[in-house]
Amino acid sequence: MEAAIRIADREGLEALSMRRTAAELGVGVMSQYRHVPDKDALIDLVVETLFATHPLPAHGTDGWRADLELSARREWEIYRAHPWLALIVAGTTRPPLAASMMAYTDWRMRAVADRGLAFPEMLQVAVAVSAAVQGSALTLARATSAAEDEAWLASRQSAITAVFASRDLPLISQFGAAEFQAVTPQNMFEFMLRCTLDGIKVTLADRA
Repeated sequence: MEAAIRIADREGLEALSMRRTAAELGVGVMSQYRHVPDKDALIDLVVETLFATHPLPAHGTDGWRADLELSARREWEIYRAHPWLALIVAGTTRPPLAASMMAYTDWRMRAVADRGLAFPEMLQVAVAVSAAVQGSALTLARATSAAEDEAWLASRQSAITAVFASRDLPLISQFGAAEFQAVTPQNMFEFMLRCTLDGIKVTLADRA
């Protein structure tokens, strides 16, 4: 799987294919099919490999919030190293068949298993934490440099000004280059994680 990961790291997810992976390994594509039947299976194995590099502890010990935060930050580390991975796992109802990724969901459910939640609610907690991490990670996958962002904003300034002038938008009309640069993937991750954990805290308090 290291060859497939190298391709995606170098050239992006769109470059990943059975043929390219075989070429990276220096083998015939048909010989690869004897081990990996299709691209979907290749993707599953890539996800399995990457999540397995960041395993969670066997048991959480610091309380539900600390445990959920630990799992979120560990998952975030994976996307920081491989931003394209978010394009695979985020925004889908058909997640990859990767046991190491499923272990994150199970671990998060166990973090709140003794808090009076029904099974569907425990699952919703796990999914909510995943959504906070993966939603922020999508911005990593599409991130551009600060110089590119500034150039884009400058090129759109007249259009942005016209939109602001078309409605009564007293707050958003103050949006400028400094504010644009402040909305970084890391800042969004920290904010979304905090809001998610605060919301879970309210839910758990209602069950106390």
